[in-house]
Amino acid sequence: MVFILLLIALAPCLFMMWYFYHRDKYEPEPKKNILKIFLLGALMVIPAAIIETILLSGLNAIVGGIVNIFIMSFIIIAPTEELLKFVAVKWWIYRSFEFDEVMDGIVYTVAASLGFATIENILYVLQHGISTGIARAFLAIPGHAFFGALMGYYIGRAKFNKAKEKNLLLKGVILAIFLHGLYDFLLFTQTVLALFVIVLIIVLGLVVRKNLKKAELQSKNRLKTEAKDRPTTEGKPLAETKSETAKSPPADTDIAKTPSADTNKPQKPTA
Repeated sequence: MVFILLLIALAPCLFMMWYFYHRDKYEPEPKKNILKIFLLGALMVIPAAIIETILLSGLNAIVGGIVNIFIMSFIIIAPTEELLKFVAVKWWIYRSFEFDEVMDGIVYTVAASLGFATIENILYVLQHGISTGIARAFLAIPGHAFFGALMGYYIGRAKFNKAKEKNLLLKGVILAIFLHGLYDFLLFTQTVLALFVIVLIIVLGLVVRKNLKKAELQSKNRLKTEAKDRPTTEGKPLAETKSETAKSPPADTDIAKTPSADTNKPQKPTA
């Protein structure tokens, strides 16, 4: 029975990760980097649990009702969890040379979000059973992925727009916090309002799909520009040399691409 519950808990998380990873079709990120950020996201459950336990115990002793639900959703849970996911990406992969396009912001932030969601989902499903696992597979897990994808889209844009970097990072974090808070608030009311989380997830899915298309177009155009600016090496087609040219520092690629015939042969003595 435990094996079945674990399968139900893990399957939607792994499927969502597979989906987003394969949307990065023009220049997929190294699997080791994805795994690293996924595991870091999973580890963020520990500080999140500590922070939320302390704050929620204080909140419950002070106020109840709809005000309690509002503060719990928008002020405690959503900011804590989304900021920790942001930290996993910003501190451990944002400055990496592998992070070289907007799509990477989406993929890495989704990895952190799904790492967090995987541990959370295992705990919920083991405690509450199969029905909870099925419901979360269609709501909570896509929700975590979509919050991360939206934040990641702005993180990716920020990486390549130094003039607006801080504003874009802030916008991505605030958007993820607001949407996560709204999801929790609707659900925690345990009223007819909770049904609107279905609408919210559908709308978020459509927005994320649109952002993925924008990021894919940016990736495609970047590779086309590189193909025009950098001739292929040793007659190889671009598809075979893409990873070498995209990942190498500009200084190294210029040297590699420079014909050596003139520089290697002896210089003609001057008169």
